[in-house]
Amino acid sequence: MSTTPLPSPQTLQLEQHGRVTVVWLNRPDKLNAISRLMLDEIVAVLRALAQDDATRVIVLAGRGASFCSGFDIERGGPGFGWAPDPVSDAIGLENRLGHFLEVWDSPKPVVAAVHGNCLAAATMLCTLADLTIVASDARIGYSTIPLGGGFLEPLWVHLVGPKRAKQMALIPGHTISGATAADWGWANYAIAPERLLEEALDVATRMSRLPPDVARLRKQAINRMVELTGFREGLRMGAQTDAVLHQSPAVQMLRRVIGECGLKEAVHRFQAGELEN
Repeated sequence: MSTTPLPSPQTLQLEQHGRVTVVWLNRPDKLNAISRLMLDEIVAVLRALAQDDATRVIVLAGRGASFCSGFDIERGGPGFGWAPDPVSDAIGLENRLGHFLEVWDSPKPVVAAVHGNCLAAATMLCTLADLTIVASDARIGYSTIPLGGGFLEPLWVHLVGPKRAKQMALIPGHTISGATAADWGWANYAIAPERLLEEALDVATRMSRLPPDVARLRKQAINRMVELTGFREGLRMGAQTDAVLHQSPAVQMLRRVIGECGLKEAVHRFQAGELEN
């Protein structure tokens, strides 16, 4: 029996499979772009599931064609606006980072099941998950248009090392396949797309046989070893770097173009070399 009533979120769907709860990102018409509401609801759901005796393992997955396309920054949308000054921007980014760290800090194991696009901020959900299983043809990487830097990169260094993190960070729009992501160590392993959910549920079900206290303390023990390397402080430092870059002339120009033309047109113009400084 659940000890806490589960939320009824607007941007997520919850689906019970025995002692496994699948949390579906459910904005398929927006490629599951992360709005402010979605990020808040992810936190609320993770906290509720942490108190739910019926749930031992959580699976994160995406409805529709993609796992998630990153932050919703389309003009006029319910996503993330621009902070008015660097101090409030840095504070906001650190708060947003805290939302993502709910995945890392959840006492229940979290498995990410990734298909289609997994871009920019979406990769944070996966790198902070305990296991990541990817479709072999998934497309994983940073955003096509550079609107900052530092928020994602420390997490990639943690999993793939500095050389590969720089490969992702310094080539605009660079992506890797699910198969490559597994080869690099960003994901646990890649699997045929049609078997992704079945595999994620099978792995999660096997994990759910572990007594909850054992799972919780084993996860904590491994996380603490990672944190001894400066993991959390590195993430905070990255958020501050991101806030600085948001004030740079190049990023300010790109933001103006998005405001005037929309994200799709801004991406097209950037890829065509029309927005180079």
